[in-house]
Amino acid sequence: MDFTEFLSRCLVLDLETRGREKIFRIGALKQDLVFQRKGRFDLRDTLDELDRFADGLDFILGHNLLGHDLPVLRTLAPNLRLLQRPVVDTLYLSPIAFPENPYHRLVKDYRLVHDSVNDPVADARLAASLFHDQWNTFTGLLARHPEAVAFYRYCFEKTGGQGLRGDGLAAALNALGAGSISDDTALEAFIKGVGDRACRTAVLRKAPHWLEDPVRRPALAYCLAWLQVAGHNSVLPPWVRHRFPDVVSILHGLRDVPCDEPACSYCRITHDATEQLRRFFGFSGFRPDPRGPDGSGLQEVIVRHGMSDRPHLAILPTGTGKSLCYQLPALVRNFRRGVLTCVISPLQALMKDQVDSLVARTGTPFAAALYGMLTLPERGEVLERVRLGDVAILYVSPEQLRNRSFRDAISQREIGCWVFDEVHCLSKWGHDFRPDYLYAARFIREFSSRQHTPVPPVACFTATAKPDVLEEIIEHFRRELGQELVVFKAGVRRENLHFEVQMLTRPEKQSRIHRILSERLPGPDMGSAVVYTATRKQAEETAQFLQRHGWQAEAFHAGLKPPEKRRIQEAFINGESRIICATNAFGMGIDKEDVRLVIHANIPGSLENYLQEAGRAGRDRAEAECILLYDEQDIETQFRLSALSKLSQRDISQILRGLRRARRNEAGEVIITAGELLRDEEVETVIDSSDPRADTRVRTAVAWLERAGFLER
Repeated sequence: MDFTEFLSRCLVLDLETRGREKIFRIGALKQDLVFQRKGRFDLRDTLDELDRFADGLDFILGHNLLGHDLPVLRTLAPNLRLLQRPVVDTLYLSPIAFPENPYHRLVKDYRLVHDSVNDPVADARLAASLFHDQWNTFTGLLARHPEAVAFYRYCFEKTGGQGLRGDGLAAALNALGAGSISDDTALEAFIKGVGDRACRTAVLRKAPHWLEDPVRRPALAYCLAWLQVAGHNSVLPPWVRHRFPDVVSILHGLRDVPCDEPACSYCRITHDATEQLRRFFGFSGFRPDPRGPDGSGLQEVIVRHGMSDRPHLAILPTGTGKSLCYQLPALVRNFRRGVLTCVISPLQALMKDQVDSLVARTGTPFAAALYGMLTLPERGEVLERVRLGDVAILYVSPEQLRNRSFRDAISQREIGCWVFDEVHCLSKWGHDFRPDYLYAARFIREFSSRQHTPVPPVACFTATAKPDVLEEIIEHFRRELGQELVVFKAGVRRENLHFEVQMLTRPEKQSRIHRILSERLPGPDMGSAVVYTATRKQAEETAQFLQRHGWQAEAFHAGLKPPEKRRIQEAFINGESRIICATNAFGMGIDKEDVRLVIHANIPGSLENYLQEAGRAGRDRAEAECILLYDEQDIETQFRLSALSKLSQRDISQILRGLRRARRNEAGEVIITAGELLRDEEVETVIDSSDPRADTRVRTAVAWLERAGFLER
């Protein structure tokens, strides 16, 4: 039977509805005839007319009929004769016909892509056009792999579970020429179709059991179709995962769980950490140092643990390949099942560098970042790439977790792991506490609940953390997510870094920095340097001093506008600027290999800060120097900065008072800025609203109040 003959036997239907109680537009096609109702009409009489219009036809065809249109008709007019017709739903055929990214131009998730608005006749024609393309695709597949098309027919015959009527889908495949096959032949077709794309041991052991259950068979059809394109950037539509949850468990059993059989080529390659390191990064082996308690290289141990999808916390010195410990498992995870790994990072200014570096090292375009420095078009492009499956690793700042567009985009994907980079930022005892980090675990728990999926494993990384910080991190995830983190800890010592302290007075500092740079980095090919200062003003003054002495120097601090931060960062990474004079806003995550010198013009606020910042040097494992310029007056500066950032219990209670006084909107929400809160005459705090740190201090207070249960954001 050809396409035109089959379509002539179909009523092509589309409804515009409001919920399941109201139909306000109807469009239907019957060969060259059109049935259309809009505006005011008597629903009962109109549906009787539609039923008569469908007389003489064998099938109902449309897009998402089984999940939307027909349940509405069944609610409003359960006795319609057309409801007894077999249904050909183009939504259900699309993931089988077009499993590969880019997907069909007319389908976006479960909706048709159309130019007209609220025009069911136009949508019915689009559904017929989509079915034509599906018919042609299956015709080509039938010529190459007739057993696969016959298997798809088998999977949709005699189904009745999960709200699926598959008789119409099976009839369409039969009309195409797909043969009817026995249970044994179906098993043989599935095993052949899977081939070496999954664990052969699991296929042979589990497939017979799966095929015994007619309710599970449609899930197997979607699994087999996706396996033909697995390992690339193709993902199953979220509606398939939600409507057929067996798809997730079946693919997990086939591709995520290694077997012990030497003859299984899939498991021997895909679950081999060294093989995957060679594949994605081109390295022949992992770093031997630092070593774990048993003497083995800790980097490989952590990667293997991550590839097995188990929660963990790794403490590794800066420059020892910490990022690879979560990047490689993320790429492998994506190869196995197309899942997304989200990396929560505080390093907004450096996210682009991390993405560019990963893309350059692996040759894959599967990394992206979402943060406040992006323009609206750039943000839209990232979100679309996430939705389509083009992104395996998404770096995201913790503030984005409260953004609806971010939530909507990742809801289109299955999340394989949540990575917390610089995880010490969530600890109240940590040296770099970030209040938005506290919300992340709650977000993960609530997001997973809305998706009706188990909470994915979390993987936490930091370069330095004191015992009380580690304990708080472990308890936080135990309490919030019910996960026990396995701890991997290396020492902080790095043999390639040489430390030095020089005593001097404050007036001597700028000239001493110039002299050190001249002595240690005399030529442009000698590498670059980072000069850390305690304040923004000092960073700018030092950069200006060095510029007057002929150095390519820039100042970097939190007070700069995002475009300027990006320009300075890129100039430093690309070698256009050799010297960065920075506050600790430039502290974590900078990935530039030729930093040969780190100078601290002032003592940092803590030993942890110093190790983080000094660790920017020598990331290529070549020799590098870390010099601290010490003046006794620096201690007073740090005490003053510490006092300015301190929050008292009274400050926190006053901010709560201000929030309770604030006006609520219709939804009962309080929307207020830090400045508005501090300007309330009834709110008595020591926080100066003109202080650049005021917003951060108010956010920290709100985070503490949220953590204590006084409010919820």
